[in-house]
Amino acid sequence: MTARSSSSRVAQDLGALCAILLLAALIRLPGLPERATWDSDQGNHMLVLLDLVRHGTVPLLGPSTFAGVFHHGALYYWLLAPAALLTDADPIAVTLEIALLGIATVGVVAALGRELGGRWAGHIAALLAAVSPAFIAGSTFIWNPNPVPLGSAIAFLGVVRSWRRRDLRWWLLAAFGAMLAMQLHVSGAMLLLPLGAVYAIDLRRSRAVAARTRFAITIGCAAIIAAGYLPLLAHEIGHGFSETRGLLGYLGGGAGAGTDAVTRSLIVFLRSVAWPFVGVVTEAPMAAAIATVAVVLLWIIAARFGRRSGRTPSLILAGVVAWSIPALALTAPSLSVSIAGLPNDHYHTYLDPIMVVVAACGIVAIARRLRLAEPRRAPAWIVSGGLAVALVALAVVRWPPAVALDGGWPIADAAAARVLTVTRATPILLDGIPPFKSADALRFPLERRGGSVLADGAAEPAPGAAAVVLVCDPLFDEVVGAACGGAAEDLWMAAEPGRSGWALVERFDSGSRRVISIYALGTVPDATP
Repeated sequence: MTARSSSSRVAQDLGALCAILLLAALIRLPGLPERATWDSDQGNHMLVLLDLVRHGTVPLLGPSTFAGVFHHGALYYWLLAPAALLTDADPIAVTLEIALLGIATVGVVAALGRELGGRWAGHIAALLAAVSPAFIAGSTFIWNPNPVPLGSAIAFLGVVRSWRRRDLRWWLLAAFGAMLAMQLHVSGAMLLLPLGAVYAIDLRRSRAVAARTRFAITIGCAAIIAAGYLPLLAHEIGHGFSETRGLLGYLGGGAGAGTDAVTRSLIVFLRSVAWPFVGVVTEAPMAAAIATVAVVLLWIIAARFGRRSGRTPSLILAGVVAWSIPALALTAPSLSVSIAGLPNDHYHTYLDPIMVVVAACGIVAIARRLRLAEPRRAPAWIVSGGLAVALVALAVVRWPPAVALDGGWPIADAAAARVLTVTRATPILLDGIPPFKSADALRFPLERRGGSVLADGAAEPAPGAAAVVLVCDPLFDEVVGAACGGAAEDLWMAAEPGRSGWALVERFDSGSRRVISIYALGTVPDATP
């Protein structure tokens, strides 16, 4: 290949990547405030960032896990801190940062695909990531699992490049990506065992490298991983190692008890494979089945006919998946169920880059195989192009809605303004129905607007000292045993003797997921500005 043709190919590849990244941006960025889900998790995360911005409270722990007895890593908040600090904790700015991280993920997936299957595998993998309903959803609202694929893609890219180029320095990149995934979600820790095993093998086959260099890289990787846990260590020292005790108690109590392990493993496998292509499998079971069969077949084809230099790295990624499925089935029983209307606990998102890259490599392998059997180029690319188009079409029909079902942040912020207009300067006792769901979706905009909101668990206020604001979620009407908009709120009021005498001032819907009721004791506050 001449220097001119090589330069032309580089320009073509760069142009294709820029076009795909532009497509990813055009899919994710328009209407971002309205399309971003806004619920308790988002309010809770933004409250931590608001405390950082206005009071300088540096978070040492991340969001609470599903188990509720330990937390994810604090790096999640530190990662979003720049957007929060520059905008007084504006959720739109924080969501924009998450969207930009999602677009960056497409670029890293492109590099991983290129490393495994060549330039066309990189382009197809990037396209699949750009249009993936899971990748899109993970780029358009505030939630700590959303940037996990960025971390895992960086980790896998470092591993594959180290293996193919026989350069151990790439493991420093892999360690950074793994640390990022581990901090964003505890399931990222699943990467440690398989990647550690591959690193040990890579060290053995790199004996020609000076022992001092290998030792330095090993220490560097360990230091990168450990650095992510320094905030946790600071918290543990000051709080009697409460997180460690919570984690050990969770694991010791049988995290995976209650469901057949084989059944759980099959469900986790289906969710992990189909998720990048169709989203939540229970919402589209037929599409999920088609995607799963297609990806498994493409994986077999890629292993059999793919680029020879990429076969061992492909086996490494297959090993990561083979380890992860039973490990997740054992430690994350919540993956056995999906709750309609809620973001589900996607512990498997660190596997997303593998799935789209394997599909891309399989598509390219088919083209190569057909070209060997039939020298004419058209039939090969027609078949492969048709497969790529089919996966893209399957993804497009499963795109998340352009407007969040709960109305997003603007509706929640408008509801807070309406509450403050009614209650004025009166301190607010805020609570949520059902009791296990916090009212942080409303607490954050109230506090950001300067409202006086009593701390969680506050005692019943003295007469005339506060208004009561209840946030009821109709999604849980059956769980509560009464409907929001009257019956559920009446049950809450009747539950404690000290709540008698409070009169309803105003009740209104804030989107489809919040019914807000405002109560006052004695005289009704004057709502006139």
